[in-house]
Amino acid sequence: MYPRFLSSNYPLSKDLFFSTRYSFSLLGLRFEKKPTIWSTLWLIFNFVNLAHCCQAEFSFGWFYITSSPVDAMDAFCPLACSLTTLYKMACMWKNRSEVSLLMSRIRQLTEQQRGEQREKLKRSYYRMATLLGMLMFTLGTVNTAAFVLRSLWEMWMRRHEAFKYDMPFRMHFPAIAHRLPLYPLAYLYSTWSGQVTVYAFVATDGFFFSFTLYVTFLLKALQMDIECVLKSVQDPSQRDSEKCCQQLHNIIDRHNDIVGIVQRFSVIMAAPTFAQFLSASLVIATSVIDILLYSGYNIIRYVVYASTVSSCLFLYCYGGTEVSMASLELGESAYNSSWYQWDRKVRQRVYLLIMRAQRPIIVTVPFFVPSLPAFTAVIKFTGSIVALAKTIL
Repeated sequence: MYPRFLSSNYPLSKDLFFSTRYSFSLLGLRFEKKPTIWSTLWLIFNFVNLAHCCQAEFSFGWFYITSSPVDAMDAFCPLACSLTTLYKMACMWKNRSEVSLLMSRIRQLTEQQRGEQREKLKRSYYRMATLLGMLMFTLGTVNTAAFVLRSLWEMWMRRHEAFKYDMPFRMHFPAIAHRLPLYPLAYLYSTWSGQVTVYAFVATDGFFFSFTLYVTFLLKALQMDIECVLKSVQDPSQRDSEKCCQQLHNIIDRHNDIVGIVQRFSVIMAAPTFAQFLSASLVIATSVIDILLYSGYNIIRYVVYASTVSSCLFLYCYGGTEVSMASLELGESAYNSSWYQWDRKVRQRVYLLIMRAQRPIIVTVPFFVPSLPAFTAVIKFTGSIVALAKTIL
């Protein structure tokens, strides 16, 4: 048996923003349903849990930064990711009403696109968004499991020595939490903070990636409409020209609507996306440094960690590139059509459409645009950090 969302005939209405809705529902944050008292209390607990464990990781890393830099780096690496995730949770909760409206608007626009060819294209984008989002969900969970197995293995190897009750992550808890009978609860509490990070991380990144793919689908649907409206017609009548002008007017309105939606999306996601890129470069660099410092099975843990963060960052850049490329292709579709066979009014609207398409639709983020070249730049920046750290260490 496998999860239902992996099925090829899974309903598209449930596929929409699946990874975001599912991951945030595990934390108690709901967008399309009215929150209950219990879901609100669960959300508060998860937020406090992650904030407290971030403080514990920082305390551990700061305590060992001079005596044991390796242990300090082992704490600071997950800390950077956890702090970013905590910020993402706060941003998504603050803008939950706007996020819900965007989800509803995307659902409305995508449901309006009907037809066999459009349904096939829609399903391909929906499936890609869901599968890649849940792949990040799985990798994040495996990463948490790797930290847990690491701590259990280390405790097993020291079973004949003076026993030390370790946490799965490098956290500085009160001494009573490292002794029975509270140790099992403290261990689960620490482990759960890793899963809170995974759920919120995947939910926010999945929202960005899914949104960009859905907008790409809407732009592809506009390309299909342009090709259909501006098809080759010999000696079009006045009535045909008026009908074509009205259809082009509707296409331009839909294009403007998509531009407005992306602008609203940029306002919500600009700060979390910038924080993601900044922290991801630091996390990847820290993971690579840990790989160089550690040996044995510890390397596997940080390879998985660096791969997960890099993959999430790649999805941001891939989604941003897809949107900008699809918006530029609108102008190409109009230019490659038979617009020259129509009268002056039709050609004027085609010119306007081509001019608007020359400026690609992008998600506005401070200092950069999420794209594949930006991903390359982040990897280069990460390499510079690693090279600098090697000279110091």
